[in-house]
Amino acid sequence: MYPTIKEFMLANSPDRQLEVCNNPDKCHFGSSLTLSQLNACYGETAAEAWLVPQLYELGDFEGLKGQADRHQLAKTAKIITTEFYYLKTDELLLFFYRFCAGRYGQFYSYFTPSVIIRGLRDFLKERARAFEQYEQVAREHEWQEAKSKAVTYEEYLRNK
Repeated sequence: MYPTIKEFMLANSPDRQLEVCNNPDKCHFGSSLTLSQLNACYGETAAEAWLVPQLYELGDFEGLKGQADRHQLAKTAKIITTEFYYLKTDELLLFFYRFCAGRYGQFYSYFTPSVIIRGLRDFLKERARAFEQYEQVAREHEWQEAKSKAVTYEEYLRNK
């Protein structure tokens, strides 16, 4: 869809967080790339390159006294890419939006990568609940469909 990582990054900048927050189901069940797919498409450091502006914007939004330095941003991006490689980029945009909304913790004056990682772990719990609900709805739909096609025992005997 995007010929280069630069075009992907422009289309999926932190500004897009407001767009994706309105449809969490699309974030979880949509077709955006995972971090590992991002690396496969654009090179082994593409996901980290995409995450750094997201992390910087988060610190900037929080109005921290001490903004993260390059090393902190790069290492935090690397940890997220390694530990959460299966998350979709839209899911991470949703996470960053929700973090800014105060849902997963807060910084105390300085950029603290562990606060973000703990927040991601809380996000994963919400994500798991979303997947459980999605699967439950799918099972109920299958059950209703099977039930509508089922025959009663009496009908079975007549057809036999």
